[in-house]
Amino acid sequence: MFIVEGLEQGSPEWHKFRRNHVGASDASTIMGINPWRTKKELWEEKTLGFTQPMNANMRRGQLMEKSALENYQALKNCLMTPLVAEDVVYPFLSASFDGISADRKSIVEIKCGKASYTVAWIGDVPDYYYAQLQHQMYIADVEEIDYFAYNGKKGILINIIRDEKFITEMIEKEIEFWHCVTQFTPPKD
Repeated sequence: MFIVEGLEQGSPEWHKFRRNHVGASDASTIMGINPWRTKKELWEEKTLGFTQPMNANMRRGQLMEKSALENYQALKNCLMTPLVAEDVVYPFLSASFDGISADRKSIVEIKCGKASYTVAWIGDVPDYYYAQLQHQMYIADVEEIDYFAYNGKKGILINIIRDEKFITEMIEKEIEFWHCVTQFTPPKD
């Protein structure tokens, strides 16, 4: 994992960086399990600069992330820092971690949506987030990740284990997708 120093998540520079990478949040779209976005729409974002507008739920989640991270840190009794990193083998693959430990062995992905919390309450993680979590574990080269669903007052913690078979298929599809981006050829959905 190559750490991208000085890149603040949410900044204009970060948005530009994301446009030039396949990030963890792109994984579900590339895997064909994102119900809200197609591969062609993602390709248009990467090649043509089209942007996905932020909706009220996304804005709410963004505003709650700091509080959620503080809640998670108190629960786990550890310090986690947001961080952006690239893969050393495929530098066009990246991840923006909501929190990663100083020793780089523990990572957390935070979700603040009402639906995320409801699904976590029954002990589950939606498929479209599962892909994101597997992508992050690949980039960080770790065996597990904490998924933390937060409702504004309390959180639900679910530990997810690395799925090598899923990761292998995902990386192949991400490489294929990036080839479409660099060759300016729309992917097939």
